[in-house]
Amino acid sequence: MKIILAQYQHIDEVAELFCLAFEESITFFTPMSEKIKNAMKDAFHLLHEVFTQGFFVAVEGDEVCGYIVMADDIKRLWMQAITSGFLKKAIVSVIRGEYGLTLPTLYKIVKNKLLYFRFELTTKPSAQLLSIAVHPEHQGEGIGQKLLSKGIDYIESLGIKRIKLEARPDNTAAVKIYEKHGFHTVGQTCDLQGKWLIMVRE
Repeated sequence: MKIILAQYQHIDEVAELFCLAFEESITFFTPMSEKIKNAMKDAFHLLHEVFTQGFFVAVEGDEVCGYIVMADDIKRLWMQAITSGFLKKAIVSVIRGEYGLTLPTLYKIVKNKLLYFRFELTTKPSAQLLSIAVHPEHQGEGIGQKLLSKGIDYIESLGIKRIKLEARPDNTAAVKIYEKHGFHTVGQTCDLQGKWLIMVRE
């Protein structure tokens, strides 16, 4: 197993892994479907476009076993979404039904994101761990810790010391790994699905 910068050909597999790892969170809003997976693929291609140097995958042969996305400046994501036409394309895709999202589902997603932005507005600017996951068949092999170390090293190579993330309080295994790598809980926020711990490393 080795950890490398994600390439274009890895992104669809990363999106599939995200859907597998976070299926419960996705199905809170909408049933899992190929259309939803396609929406996730578009979102991860945007993340790769913006955070190319902070997007790593753990690979075994041709298989993606895990991934991590580190954001040095989250504002770059929103700017790229607007200026690249991604946001417009996404809206058109939703209207055409290409993502399989209903209006009530969209309302829940937007409300959830507004709750998340409250977290953004009440914490100091910093780099962020946007997403990390390991395939269930490869959990317990230390891949998550290796990905996290790689992500932290990347952010620190930019001269940035402060990194924040959110973790569910009941995800004790993840919280312990984050604490082992220097993160500590500085507060809490919540969304429609419950509480998040706000953790910071600095």
